Amino acid sequence: MGKQAGRSTRRTGAATVARALGAAGAALVALGLLTALAQAHGRVDDVRHVAVFAIAAATVAARAVDRPSGRAIWAFFALGCAVNTVAEAVSVSAAGSGTEGAAGALYALAYLATCVALFLFLRRRVGDTLLTFSFDALGIAVYLSVSAIGSAVLVRPMTEHAGLTELDAATTLVFTAADVAIASIIWAVASFTGRARGRQDRLLAAALLVMFCGDFADVLGRAGWLTGTEPWSRLGWECSMLLVAAAAWARPATAGSLRVGGWWETVPTLSWIVSGTGVLVAATIVDLPTASVVLAVAALALGALRSARIAREVRRLVIVRAESLVDEATGAANQRALFGELTLLTREGGSDGRHAALLIGHLEGFDELTDTLGHEVAGDVLRRVTARLIDAAPGTLARMDNGEFATIAEDMGPEALAALLSAALAAPVESDGLAVSVRPVFGYARFPEDARSPTGLARRADMARRDARDRGLGVAAYDPARDTHSRDRLTLAADLRRALRSPTAPDGSGLWLALQPQVDPRTDALRGVEALIRWRHPTRATVSPAELLPVAERDGLMSELTDWVLDHALAAVAALRAEVDDLHVAVNVSAVTLVDAGLPERIEAALVRHRIPPEALVIEVTEDAVMRDHRHCRDVLGRIAALGVEIAIDDFGTGHSSMAQLRHMPADELKIDQRFVRGMTADPVDEEMVRMMIALGRKMGLRVVAEGAETPLERELLAAMGCDLVQGYVVGRPMSADQLGGWLDARRPMRREAA
Repeated sequence: MGKQAGRSTRRTGAATVARALGAAGAALVALGLLTALAQAHGRVDDVRHVAVFAIAAATVAARAVDRPSGRAIWAFFALGCAVNTVAEAVSVSAAGSGTEGAAGALYALAYLATCVALFLFLRRRVGDTLLTFSFDALGIAVYLSVSAIGSAVLVRPMTEHAGLTELDAATTLVFTAADVAIASIIWAVASFTGRARGRQDRLLAAALLVMFCGDFADVLGRAGWLTGTEPWSRLGWECSMLLVAAAAWARPATAGSLRVGGWWETVPTLSWIVSGTGVLVAATIVDLPTASVVLAVAALALGALRSARIAREVRRLVIVRAESLVDEATGAANQRALFGELTLLTREGGSDGRHAALLIGHLEGFDELTDTLGHEVAGDVLRRVTARLIDAAPGTLARMDNGEFATIAEDMGPEALAALLSAALAAPVESDGLAVSVRPVFGYARFPEDARSPTGLARRADMARRDARDRGLGVAAYDPARDTHSRDRLTLAADLRRALRSPTAPDGSGLWLALQPQVDPRTDALRGVEALIRWRHPTRATVSPAELLPVAERDGLMSELTDWVLDHALAAVAALRAEVDDLHVAVNVSAVTLVDAGLPERIEAALVRHRIPPEALVIEVTEDAVMRDHRHCRDVLGRIAALGVEIAIDDFGTGHSSMAQLRHMPADELKIDQRFVRGMTADPVDEEMVRMMIALGRKMGLRVVAEGAETPLERELLAAMGCDLVQGYVVGRPMSADQLGGWLDARRPMRREAA
């Protein structure tokens, strides 16, 4: 704690020094500019004007120096403000001297820096989706439209009244239209994310609006349509700079989700079409500049292109949003929508000073309610409960599971929010003439104190919810001291690492290999075995593969575990081949191991070490494992097949691969998933599917193995269908190598009798 406090003190001291140096530098620059202006003109309004710009630039620069969050954004804003300050000073000094062009170049540079800052700012809000907004060209389109109207209406009055050249008049209009272009992009992002959710967004939008008003007043004054506009223009520019300075230190926007399919998507298209058509119609009545006509045609072309795009993409986006962000059963947001908001919330990892909490609740007894009243009534109760929660929750409410929901508490404490949601469910829910009472239990985890990632927050909040249920509480916070699940997982991973490197203990604890026989259903001859990992834990009794394998994957032990199984499987089959000449052994390989480029070499070394021919080994892979990264997987499988090792497609019929992909796999065996086999004697559909899979395998020249056969009837039916091998309890349970030897001895008299 003492070291952390010391580091914090040093960081605070460094930030104070940086702020002091930045303020001193800005003050010196401002003092120099003010002195030069006072000596040259003695005009107080000019001095005030440039001073306001300098103060705003120094304030934004201090923000960029003081805080690491968004430093690049505010550095570009500070650069734009500083260049604007110099441009204003040059403009005042060069008034009437004919050198205003230098000021125009500086204004253009300031706009460029501001645009970069806005791009970084908006990309932080909506991520890569900002590219879509840019492609839609909301800003460019309005820019073209305003330029077309402005050049048609205002260029000539400006040249006649103010004595400007057409180029100078057009340049003035360009800056005014650029204000609208930049503001339109912010408007687009605000439209698609619901609204300006933070004070920072509102201040920036106000700054651009005020800047446009100042520029537009200047244009009207130069055109002679209004008089006395110069003081108001200057005031607008000064207010705009001060608003940017205020935005730099304001609270950033909260997380938001994108909205699609609304009325706002038609406004840009209509604006292009109306402005372009209006200018072209006016061109048939009066003589307009050629630039106006060209810009009007460009606006119409953009309107036509965007109309075609909207007709196709908005429909697709609405469908995708409805399917991917909304829970179909309740109409609430789903997990994907919630995790999208959590991603935006945790993007900076807490360095931006934002604090929030993820609150997860569960309707206690909801599963029993489903069993008692049936799925239809329970579903109606869930919809009514969800509607109440959506109305009560201040933010997004997402359905996580059957009776589980979650929301983010940012502007309200998590316990106060839990009380609010509990109050919404205090009254019984009326459904099908019944009054059903539901009681929620909540748990929450804080960001960034408890976790800094969406998955970490969700895991810890759910753990707190289970803790609240076990302790009989209505709401509980995440407590690291009670996080036994996490400690258990770490302990289990450490135990697995030791078990992989240690032999079986005298008490029988440790890893061991089970072998399940595969027989020909017609002759009852043993043809193969499948190697299955088992773990007798010294303190937990038996650890199931469903618990063991995820631990191995998460802690990077899957390749080592695969090598262990491979080595012990080949050792076992080497001893058994003395009794069964053509016996083969099947070893499962997970998706994590299947992309390991060194796997074929390790398999070859194991075959040589145990003096086993390659055709005695079968590597089993699932369809989904191959489809995750089919190019790398097919390359690794091809190299394994080149050794002479056979490849089996495991759990066939349950994956998501296509037949086109399977045709290109170097497969030798097809294993029908046990879910089809166990149901085929009672369900004609399952029977027909098994028949079709056997026929498909034989057509492709593959050996077909049926898993999960449990009854003699299933075995007889598989034999009649032409299945090559059968595996399941009707043949034999998984057993050790010694037990398999005894199993073989016991079957010899029966086989002779059957023969």
